Amino acid sequence: MILTPALCRAARGFLDWTQMDLADRSGVSRSTIRDYEGNRHSLHRATEAQLRLALEAGGIAFFRIEGHEIGICTKAIVAEAPAPTHTESCEILSGTGERNRTPPKSEQ
Repeated sequence: MILTPALCRAARGFLDWTQMDLADRSGVSRSTIRDYEGNRHSLHRATEAQLRLALEAGGIAFFRIEGHEIGICTKAIVAEAPAPTHTESCEILSGTGERNRTPPKSEQ
């Protein structure tokens, strides 16, 4: 599972979405989102995928830095500046769950 309750809350915060906004965009009930974010129950994989896809469509990217937990960031709308370099490699997790490894600058 990629989307934890804390990541779900954080992603909504990045997008300035309410639980109802996420419910409307994902097709998942607000009560399910509320209960999940409140650690009252877990999600089925299909429900997690619906939430993740809605958040990704809204502009969130999920990533994992090797040896660490999964994180989030907003997707760049316009890439005017060069991308920042990282000292660690990380994987960007696509909407299909596939992993794309980004090597450190020293390996490129």
